[in-house]
Amino acid sequence: MHLNPGQRRQPKQLRSRMMVETIVEAAEQIFTETGYEQATTNQIAERAGISIGSLYQYFPNKDSLIFEVQKAHHDEQVRVVKSCIAGSRHLSFRDAIKVVVLTSIENHSKSPKLHAAFEEWIPAGTKLIDRTRFEENMVSLLTEFLRERTSVTDSARLQPAIFVIMNMCRSVVHAFLHAGQTRFGRDDIVTHLTDSILGCLKSFEDQGLETNPNCGGSC
Repeated sequence: MHLNPGQRRQPKQLRSRMMVETIVEAAEQIFTETGYEQATTNQIAERAGISIGSLYQYFPNKDSLIFEVQKAHHDEQVRVVKSCIAGSRHLSFRDAIKVVVLTSIENHSKSPKLHAAFEEWIPAGTKLIDRTRFEENMVSLLTEFLRERTSVTDSARLQPAIFVIMNMCRSVVHAFLHAGQTRFGRDDIVTHLTDSILGCLKSFEDQGLETNPNCGGSC
């Protein structure tokens, strides 16, 4: 499982692009319902309403499909976080972080089998390719968010804290969805994760943390 994860053929015409989108949507549905191991390309082609030959024109195997589904999921995560940040400017710093954390957990909760497939079945080499692109986008969003809320103008100084926050959130959210839901309430996890994120940013308190003028004194 060390293949090139890219599509075999890049769609150029609108009809071809629509077919690829349909295939990826069908793959996401099948992976969500059955998990990666049990899913087959025949099931995906049938769900998409196309022949298996048409599917193979664009995706050489199941591995390339799960990679494309993961890319779509990553794009959705970035969109959701960006929307949360944009809509939280009137909130206190803590409440803004809490909204982003809660939304992330809710977004992951929609398809636990799919997220298990991402972690367990995507080949390590291909996983790193899209994770790099995704993490670069997330780092950019979080850097902008924190620069708005602090007086720290040097983005490089924020990078270690963002690195810890992103990896901590990923681990906690995945662990909670995998086994923690039967032991802990979601609100408790959101609260503790929010407090942990604020702890990572504690070193910036003396440098104007939460000085956003839109906070109305509630930060």
